[in-house]
Amino acid sequence: MIAARLYAESMSPPAMAAAWFQASSAASTIVQNTLNESSALVDIAKALEIRGGHTLVLRQMLAPPLSQDQFAIVCRSYNKAHENKDRPIPVEKAALVAEAFLSLRDIRLLPWLSQNRAPTAEEIERVVTAVTPLLASQIHLTAKRTSSSSVQEEAVVALLTSKNWKRLPSRLVDRRASLGAREFMKKTRFATNTRPQEVDIACGLGGTVVLAMECKVSNDTTNSVKRINDVLKKATAWRQHWGEGFVKPAALLQGVIGYKDVERLLDADIAVFWSHDLPRFERWIEKSSVTR
Repeated sequence: MIAARLYAESMSPPAMAAAWFQASSAASTIVQNTLNESSALVDIAKALEIRGGHTLVLRQMLAPPLSQDQFAIVCRSYNKAHENKDRPIPVEKAALVAEAFLSLRDIRLLPWLSQNRAPTAEEIERVVTAVTPLLASQIHLTAKRTSSSSVQEEAVVALLTSKNWKRLPSRLVDRRASLGAREFMKKTRFATNTRPQEVDIACGLGGTVVLAMECKVSNDTTNSVKRINDVLKKATAWRQHWGEGFVKPAALLQGVIGYKDVERLLDADIAVFWSHDLPRFERWIEKSSVTR
């Protein structure tokens, strides 16, 4: 697949080494901050009441380390939004998250917690050394994916602008014909039966039809399952609310995407485009954006 080959070619040794060094430095600082702000994990709840982002580090100190979704299963008071947005966790929930951490922690890595004493400098150094690579891997992959996704979005914005499409301020799309033909918005939200779902690029195709396009970058075929699931989830929510005649879901893909995941999009009648072949999207959007 062309997308996978281009992704592999972008992984030059010097660039990868520089990115890893940056991620490792950031991870080391984050780990040390969590240790400092929680008084060496003695007062985790207090730290969480200030910044929910500490759970990103705490999850790497479990035995074994758990993903957000896995931790949410064993700790129902955990909300990934607090971690992702680094928001303070309410007092009651912070205490429960801290309790869950202590019950699942890596005892050998954090011996001072069960011995009711302060950690030694060597123990703190061992924790930083052990946790930093785990966290750095997540930071590196997330940064790469986020950066690429932003580039995707800006490429689409540049293309539409060059075709004299009119960019509108982002707002909630909660009624039909909110976007006229050849009008577009970036990072806007579509109303659903529950809560609004954000879309990366919304394009008015004319009449009452709006293209809702998600920009997705995947680092590997396992990661692509999650990326595609997100597109399918949003498409389903939009269609359940608006029916088939208003929103036309689409996905702009880049990186390593599984064949089966592409098939899942096509089977769900979601238009699929590739970042390495934007001219195809250009031809499609020009043909489809007809004033009705």
